[in-house]
Amino acid sequence: MKNLKLILCGLILAGMAIPAAAGVVQEGKVNAAKLEEGTLIYVEDFDGFTETDCDKALEKLGWKKVEDFSPFTASYTVENGKLIIKNNKDGSKDSYALMMDSDYLKNVCNQDYTYEYEVTYKGAANTTRYVSLLCNYDGMNNYNTVDMRIGGDGYNQTRREGQWPHYNGTTDPIRQKDDLSVFTQLFGTPFNGDALQLVDKTITIRVETSIENGPVVYVNDLKASEMLQNESLWQTIDAYAMAFKASHSIDAEVDNIKVWTGLSDEPLPLPEPEPEASASTADMTALLALAAAAAAGVAFTASKKR
Repeated sequence: MKNLKLILCGLILAGMAIPAAAGVVQEGKVNAAKLEEGTLIYVEDFDGFTETDCDKALEKLGWKKVEDFSPFTASYTVENGKLIIKNNKDGSKDSYALMMDSDYLKNVCNQDYTYEYEVTYKGAANTTRYVSLLCNYDGMNNYNTVDMRIGGDGYNQTRREGQWPHYNGTTDPIRQKDDLSVFTQLFGTPFNGDALQLVDKTITIRVETSIENGPVVYVNDLKASEMLQNESLWQTIDAYAMAFKASHSIDAEVDNIKVWTGLSDEPLPLPEPEPEASASTADMTALLALAAAAAAGVAFTASKKR
């Protein structure tokens, strides 16, 4: 009887453990062709926990430092429901964190999909610094990306072993530094190329990634860019992973990262979780069954959760 009580206590504590988690929504290998357009693949709102240690924060997010190409000098922490990125310091390098690997995303990113995130820049060494989500990331120096920079302009482009071929045209708003610029159209202020114009301004970057037409970029729902050149480079990286990059010399806050199937303006809502059964009925029945199995020598494992 004493052993049974100990087993029950262990089961209850295991059930109450805080989960270690990531924003992955779908289980196993995802095939977007079998999912409705707008189905969420990944959601991370950075709510539910605080972690001021970079390594522990990345572990709880399910992210992983990638240092094969560049040393990871940034601090990524989770505070007040946001990802806090600090990399504006002497000696900082571009810092990469793997979010989802190619195995999970292969049958998502070989079809139309959309990603979105919010960023609030807090400071930088110059106007060209940025954070960005990387697609088709090969773990080294090849990927597709949109860099909306702290100075108020940016690029829709690809990285190819040290080169930056642009998908955007020269007349796209993301490239303008006048009244047609993204910054001026959104905030009504004349563009100042010497200023860190996006400091303390929150923007939402959404990229609709079309297999046929390439990446179309929206900033706060303003169409900022589409693929107008270097079409031959599109869909030529044999990798599907996603990573989050903090350039050197940048501080920022990031929130509400989402990835969904198709090219809709917004994703479908997540399904409502099923109501939990009463602890006095289904939960206790399950606990007693597990306890009985354990007492009889049947092995079992309890998974950790954040």
